[in-house]
Amino acid sequence: MGNRQQIQQIPSSLRVTLEKARGEYANTVRKVRWGEGPLFVCGAGNCSALGMAASYPFEMFVGWPVVTRPAAVWQNYSLALLHPRSILLVVAGQGESPEVQELIQSAHERRCTVLALTNNPEGTLAKLADHVFLCHAEGDAESPGMAVGMYAALNFLAFEVMRVLKKPRPFWEQLAREFDELPEKMDWVFTQLVGTLRSVGAEAARVPRLGIIGGGFFEYPAKHAAWRMRSPTSCPLEAFEPSDFLSASSAYVRRDDGVLLLSGSHSKLKKLLTRCAAQARAHGARVLSLTDNNDRDLAEASDLGLLLPPLLEAPASILALFVLEWLAAEMPRKGS
Repeated sequence: MGNRQQIQQIPSSLRVTLEKARGEYANTVRKVRWGEGPLFVCGAGNCSALGMAASYPFEMFVGWPVVTRPAAVWQNYSLALLHPRSILLVVAGQGESPEVQELIQSAHERRCTVLALTNNPEGTLAKLADHVFLCHAEGDAESPGMAVGMYAALNFLAFEVMRVLKKPRPFWEQLAREFDELPEKMDWVFTQLVGTLRSVGAEAARVPRLGIIGGGFFEYPAKHAAWRMRSPTSCPLEAFEPSDFLSASSAYVRRDDGVLLLSGSHSKLKKLLTRCAAQARAHGARVLSLTDNNDRDLAEASDLGLLLPPLLEAPASILALFVLEWLAAEMPRKGS
């Protein structure tokens, strides 16, 4: 479980990751012989769920379909999808597992190009891959800094692929600026929202059950937060995609349960999140939210909200993940 000191180190670690990625990723992207997709992705080890999240940035930014599987599933069921010149991106903090090594060997036998997104330049994954994108996050594989750094690196990689391969679009300049400003936004949040975050953490720790709802870019932060917040002393936790929650909310939430909704004013699913809030409230649940101060509908639908600076969806989801790591670090004290 992360502590306050680990959380406080995330902005400086992310600043290093983004500064180095700005120079390194575009140069490496230009060396790859890209096709028109699909992009094949494998998340390995502690990055298995992160690999599943790759579809959102690559499909939205680059416009490619993404096929993502765990290593064992690729090796046993999906190798037939890999053809000569296919691109396989392996996302892993460590690349030592036999399943990953076997998959890379199989991909090379099929004359695929293997890319690695990893924080370990000396690991097996970096040595076996054709091209490597490094995340310069520090800490062990399960640390908060690693989670935020790898998620930011994945989104920034998709952004750099778009900038290299696609015609410029008006929003690129704003998105690049918001990626650069993320460490500063995290520092601001850490100093300005202490009281509000602890209030949300205390409320979340009091409910009998807590559901964390996030979709699109916010789906991975929701799933990661549900995993991070689980402990023997915490309330039962589960993550939901908004459409799944809406289709069967009566089975997911009861009176006095809590839901924590993740969104932002630029989220393409923000209307679904507001509907989730209304449905949860109809079942007697406490509604908590993590959004920005331009998302008035969700803020007004919440019993208690944590309002962040407004950002475009990808950087907003990275900032949300940082706040959720901090919330997870605060919750055990409040829930014990």
